[in-house]
Amino acid sequence: MKNQILVISAVLAVGCLVIAVLFSQKVGKVSKDLELERYNRMMTEEKLEKATAKMKSLENDSTNMQNQSQGLQVVLEKERQANDKLRSELEKTSKLKDVLEKELKEALVEPPAPSPVGK
Repeated sequence: MKNQILVISAVLAVGCLVIAVLFSQKVGKVSKDLELERYNRMMTEEKLEKATAKMKSLENDSTNMQNQSQGLQVVLEKERQANDKLRSELEKTSKLKDVLEKELKEALVEPPAPSPVGK
């Protein structure tokens, strides 16, 4: 009977030892998985921070370009207005030139009026 108790105790001890080793391996695997997950999360957060910084930089660049575009549009509109004004002045000047040329031709073609000197 003592031998049976001793054998049962030895089997139980070996079983407990096997279970302890298996749990130890499982804890080691879970620990490695946790470490890997932390590493992946850290890398993802770094990538997210970089992407966020780049996005802010691109937003600033976009805002600057929009401001420059609006400034250029204002300048372009002023140039168009100036061109329209110059075109209008050119048309007026051209019409005036045509009128003056016509009057000059008429003045050169008409004989001079007699002068009332000898009466």
